[in-house]
Amino acid sequence: MRTLRRYLTGHMVAGWALFATVMGVLLLLVRLIEELERVTDRYTSGKVVLHVLLTLPQQLLTLAPVIMLVGTLTAFARLEQLNELTVLRSAGVSKARLLRLLVMPLLVLCLLLWGAMEWVTAPLHQWGEEIRSEARGNNTLEPGQSLWSRSGLTYYRLGRLGLNRSPGDIDIFEFAPDHRLLRAIHAERAEVIEGRRWRLEDALVRSWDSGTLQVQRVPELSHDQLWSRDELQRLLLGMDSMPPSVLYAYQDYLQRSGQSGHAHALALWNRLLLPPAAVGMALLALGLGVKPGSQRGGMGRQLAAGVLVGVLFYLGSQILVALGQIYHLPPLGTASFPVLCIFLAALVLLRRLRW
Repeated sequence: MRTLRRYLTGHMVAGWALFATVMGVLLLLVRLIEELERVTDRYTSGKVVLHVLLTLPQQLLTLAPVIMLVGTLTAFARLEQLNELTVLRSAGVSKARLLRLLVMPLLVLCLLLWGAMEWVTAPLHQWGEEIRSEARGNNTLEPGQSLWSRSGLTYYRLGRLGLNRSPGDIDIFEFAPDHRLLRAIHAERAEVIEGRRWRLEDALVRSWDSGTLQVQRVPELSHDQLWSRDELQRLLLGMDSMPPSVLYAYQDYLQRSGQSGHAHALALWNRLLLPPAAVGMALLALGLGVKPGSQRGGMGRQLAAGVLVGVLFYLGSQILVALGQIYHLPPLGTASFPVLCIFLAALVLLRRLRW
């Protein structure tokens, strides 16, 4: 049992690695051609190559379901070419036993993908984006660009983010329930102490009391509900630089502060459901590719069909995400719909599988 599981797992891993390598090389060439057009004195070709290599794993991770589908089809096409599926069936290995043999490696793969997106691909992507951003001189907020946030009736604006991610040019506006401005705080410099607590330095505080304006200068002023250090490092680099834990914390903060966290929630669920989608694609490939005694031409058609299904899934998922953002569809339902379709199709094909 263990020997057979290792043998089948080895073939599947080889198929996944082969197709991942092919996709990685294609993406690498496309990204290099695209980025080399932006080479400058500071953004050199060496930094271009480093940026592309560091951001490549995150892009490959988004293609994990397609890689799993085509890689599994390739593995079982190879087994059929060697007539080993026929041997397995003749030896009394039932369809249910075959599925049980593959459950453990698929679960391990699912856990590895979750771990990779949390501790590997997102940090590498952030590193790569920071290299490009610093080399191109865009590591600070552009003139006129600001980050805004809100917590209840308090609004926050960040107008500058220094080279070492030190915040500056901060404004805080506190309103009453009837929309009267109660207090306005401005600070040229600040320091993130811990969590979302900031220490504003040399803050100018303007407050209105019974129609009277009071102005005072405060050397230090602490304030909560601002951006955390991790969020500051990633907000300007896009959501691909955020691991699931940071995405969850930020969308939770947006919702608790009365802001729209829909886009971040949708990105979070898409990220979390990516490994199950990859497992579903592997099961779908079993239903398409496990056909003992099939002709080689038939296996070629199955591989072509697998590639087509993978492309349609990827495009359909991207379209569904866009529609979810436009029409504010429920994030969990929007992200889980294609995954449920995959498992349903895999279940139908596996039930109809002649083994």
